[in-house]
Amino acid sequence: MMRQIEIDFDIHRLIQLERRGFDEPEYVALRRLLKLGPAVEEPKADRAMRPWSTELRMEYNGILHLGRIADGAWEVEGHREKSPSGAANAVARGRDGQEVNINGKSYWQVRRPGDTDWTAYADLKRK
Repeated sequence: MMRQIEIDFDIHRLIQLERRGFDEPEYVALRRLLKLGPAVEEPKADRAMRPWSTELRMEYNGILHLGRIADGAWEVEGHREKSPSGAANAVARGRDGQEVNINGKSYWQVRRPGDTDWTAYADLKRK
């Protein structure tokens, strides 16, 4: 069960600095700061969007990248990341072969267990 609490600016800033990506919820960073370890259960909104064994695909610069969600992580081409952007940036390269910095939410498509069609990851958040 999630509860809301009031925090001051300094605590908010510490939590934001601890976050490993824009997609990481604040409570995950706070749990890490407090040395509590991962939560036993994700909030329902996250579970609905990223069930385990969800297939992933992203096309960037004409290259198709495939992966899956496993144990809460984005596994793509040998990389294991905690967010869509982390996964996208781990595998995407510019035309010159250099690393890029892209918002993974805009590129990934997902196919959840039981789905027949691919859905844009960004569209999942709107539903």
